[in-house]
Amino acid sequence: KVIAYSGVVDQVYWVYMDITEGAYGGRLGKDGVDAVDVLYANTRNNPIEDIEAHYPLRISRYELRTDKSGAGKWRGGNGSIRDMQFQGRAHMSLEGDGHRHPPQGAFGGYDGAPGDVVLISDGKEQHLPSKFQSKWAEAGDIIRTVSPCGGGYGDPLERDPQKVLDDVLDEMISVESARTLYGVVVDLESKTIDHRASQELRAAMSKQAVAGKA
Repeated sequence: KVIAYSGVVDQVYWVYMDITEGAYGGRLGKDGVDAVDVLYANTRNNPIEDIEAHYPLRISRYELRTDKSGAGKWRGGNGSIRDMQFQGRAHMSLEGDGHRHPPQGAFGGYDGAPGDVVLISDGKEQHLPSKFQSKWAEAGDIIRTVSPCGGGYGDPLERDPQKVLDDVLDEMISVESARTLYGVVVDLESKTIDHRASQELRAAMSKQAVAGKA
């Protein structure tokens, strides 16, 4: 999605175009790419320091989404969340997509997660449509951009347990998701996999999945 911001500071007009990173779906042999610009060529991710130095904007949160990528033998990429606070009155317009329908998984992979745009004013959240021509924000308001996460490719129960552990340690997924989606039992304290428990869990989950298709 692309959001155009504009305003006036000391009788000087400013304009900033923000391109939110998306994510690729999993594909044969590789996980999806996390938080990558997908809309336009020759674009880049502006550093927070650069944005704050040149515009009346403050970035209070910027991180990858957790537990939202589509599970799979090769998982979908993770989108990003960014909170941008306005230091003065500003105008916005948005051109985007992907707020209703999640990116689909393939060959047994799970769907990813749709995106969102939220305006936070006086502690109240207003979910905005994926496209609008004109909207004003006041000083102190926060615009939260949430980009979609890609769908997974292949059966999550076939994912390399070490990759699942790596994702847990990198906070891409939670310990609970490792167990319920991938059948991998992770001991977070020791940062290890309980291989025996994982094998038993995966066997039980596979059996349950087969029974559900019967």
